[in-house]
Amino acid sequence: MSTKIALQGEANDEIGSDSPFLKYRSILVNEGYSSARSLQDFALSCYNGSLGQFQGSSIRNFDSNHFEIFLELVNSYYHQGESDPHLLTVGAAIWANRLERGRKLLAEIARHRAIKPSDYEDGDESEYRQQMDWLERECEMMRAKGWID
Repeated sequence: MSTKIALQGEANDEIGSDSPFLKYRSILVNEGYSSARSLQDFALSCYNGSLGQFQGSSIRNFDSNHFEIFLELVNSYYHQGESDPHLLTVGAAIWANRLERGRKLLAEIARHRAIKPSDYEDGDESEYRQQMDWLERECEMMRAKGWID
């Protein structure tokens, strides 16, 4: 399917079960693999451009199935914009999930800091520090994306 074809058509006056945001809600809200995260980033960008971090280069990583899903989402947003209530509910759910991931990471950091490095059960002190460094990098990445205040 070419982009020209994907962007043709009339706007759907009755948004409902035809919405790709509803059709692919499970992928957009519940999945964590890379193509799903890219689709989530796109949906979040449509929901609120200041929240989304969609990277156009991620399209090259889509298999044909995920590329078709992407084109359906683009076509829907092109025609419906934010008047699709399913975009709004999915976007809110994606954002809530990301905020929850941020809260969980902060809790994990607090738990990790409460451990004495010499008592670290998952390895030696060096592994404790490596894990702490990784957690802090994740925290900074999430903070930069707005998932953590």
